[in-house]
Amino acid sequence: MIGNHIHRRGVWTNMHRKLAVLAVVALTACGVDAAPEAAPTSLSPIVATTTIATDLSTGASAATADEHPAIGPLPDLAVVSAAGRVAVVRGGAISDSLAGLVGADGQTLISTAPSADQSSTTVRWTALAAGSVAASVTLDGHLSAIASDATATVLALTAVGAIGTEIVITGRHGELFRHTYSTELLPEGFTSFFNGSAELPAGLFVIEYLDPPPAAPGAPRRYRVRVLDTASGDLALPLSLRNKGQTVDEQMLGFGRTHVQSPVNQLLFTLYRGVAVDDVGYAFVHTLGFVNGVWCLGLPAQLDLGTLPGAIVLADHERELLVASANGEMSEFIVNDISSSPHDPTPDRTVAVWSPSDNASGPALAATGNQVLVGQGDHIRWVAADTLTVRTDLVWDMQIEAVALMSNGNAIVAGTRRISEITPQGDLAAEIPLPTNFGSVARIILINPLAGAAVSAAGPAG
Repeated sequence: MIGNHIHRRGVWTNMHRKLAVLAVVALTACGVDAAPEAAPTSLSPIVATTTIATDLSTGASAATADEHPAIGPLPDLAVVSAAGRVAVVRGGAISDSLAGLVGADGQTLISTAPSADQSSTTVRWTALAAGSVAASVTLDGHLSAIASDATATVLALTAVGAIGTEIVITGRHGELFRHTYSTELLPEGFTSFFNGSAELPAGLFVIEYLDPPPAAPGAPRRYRVRVLDTASGDLALPLSLRNKGQTVDEQMLGFGRTHVQSPVNQLLFTLYRGVAVDDVGYAFVHTLGFVNGVWCLGLPAQLDLGTLPGAIVLADHERELLVASANGEMSEFIVNDISSSPHDPTPDRTVAVWSPSDNASGPALAATGNQVLVGQGDHIRWVAADTLTVRTDLVWDMQIEAVALMSNGNAIVAGTRRISEITPQGDLAAEIPLPTNFGSVARIILINPLAGAAVSAAGPAG
């Protein structure tokens, strides 16, 4: 059921933009195949240059002209690229991009900068709200930031070499752990408990790749989940999230991942697209509990996520997990059922929410309050979270890569080299270009928590 349908196209003429709103209108094994504050109604485009701020605390630097001028001030936010770069919008200005990530707390930028000879790496923790550097440490080696703990205090970094992976863990006061492994490991998150150290979590969950890097980009690889013991450096098997006396040793063949973290439930959900031994595609949501447990959620066949891209998002104050397919189908899981129900968790419901014009484009999701925002291709859809019905369907002149949803209902969308704030009525409230060569946007994080929350980006088409 689709409510208002809005179609909008924008035309750039030198530094001006003309706007035209045309119309308002379940299995336990992962490797098994499974069945408002009112916005202005019109805005006069502002003829202005775009400020590129290199100092996150002041937002000040020389202004440079760009073919996409800022229409108005965006809310303060951070954007993360698929290649691991972060840019920050503050006070209507956007910073240069930095290598790093936004911590699991959603409010801390953790950036890395190698020395000139690449023999060391400086790690900085910057409070996104204030723009001030809270801590800085320098570590030996050329390292990449991969994952933080829930408080964004502890960071796992890697240096991948020809013979394996060096994993380094640091806190804000200095290095806490370093070990080299003969296999390729990718950190995912830390355990929420500690053994003997108040600063270093007892374990680090990692993906262990069992195949060498593929020649074709995006090709599937076999992997399994391991737990790194930060006291000994040993790699162990995780426990079952639903049966703590059982370890899990599943080898999986998959690719095309998108994930969302639930701080309230201490869970990390990752949507995997797998490949069975007979080349049949399947999909599942891998659930990682930071108390040390894993579980896999089988997905209904009508989502067709073994073939199509998809995305996941948490709704209703992290009580519900929504899994969306590019074909417009959406499944809803009750999060409490995943870890505490006596029965195998299955979707509470699966609904055909929208009819896509192109199901090759991966959806991007965000949720806040009673609304879910879906970006797909050039469509932005506002969906009622309780009924899973479309309230507004808007066509925008952008290929959408990531979305966020403000508490007043406005959408923040990124794609086609820019970030835009768009009202449900189809008005452009604000816009700014992305930094040069930023690449595709994987995630948008609103810095002011009261403004809403960004949760997920488009699932890869792989």
